Amino acid sequence: MPYDCLTPADTDRPQGMLRTTTLHAVLKGSTPLPAATRADTKVMHHLATLMHSSSSRGQGISATLLPGCLFLKTPGLIVHATASRPPLYLAEMEVVAIATGHPVVLLRRSFDEASPDLTVDVALPSPADLIWLLDYRLFRGLAGDSWLVAPGAGPSIRLMRHGLFLSDQAPYVDHWDCDAGLDRASVHLASHRIGGWSW
Repeated sequence: MPYDCLTPADTDRPQGMLRTTTLHAVLKGSTPLPAATRADTKVMHHLATLMHSSSSRGQGISATLLPGCLFLKTPGLIVHATASRPPLYLAEMEVVAIATGHPVVLLRRSFDEASPDLTVDVALPSPADLIWLLDYRLFRGLAGDSWLVAPGAGPSIRLMRHGLFLSDQAPYVDHWDCDAGLDRASVHLASHRIGGWSW
């Protein structure tokens, strides 16, 4: 289902979905944030490719708080990538999501550029509050469909041209199938890096 069609019953999940704010914890300027690198840009464009979306540089508040971010036009999605660990960027994501009304996806790549590991944090604005989905992983199905899957209990997110679609059903049947899908996503990411593993 589209994220903006969640019902109250959908929000009673014990894990995977957080509905808290981070503004009190991290303020803009309190911690120096690194600029987007060439590696970050490649990862952001990879997500745009998975969603079959054209992209442009972020503007306004998104470009100010998340410098180097991309705006995916068709789904109306703001994407940023970094090698920084949490909680960096969570407050900036929150401000941008609330101010623009667009979902914000933060791709956290490994600091070790030889590693294909990638985790994903998502901030979804809603009329009532902000929905957080943290520490998700890229998953690729046998049919080439792309998902974000929770580390434990929580909704799965299908990446589609017209947006992020939350589902209570996981795109895998067991842990073996999950691991295979995560591996397919890593191999697919690696194959789209110009020059192989080099960023």
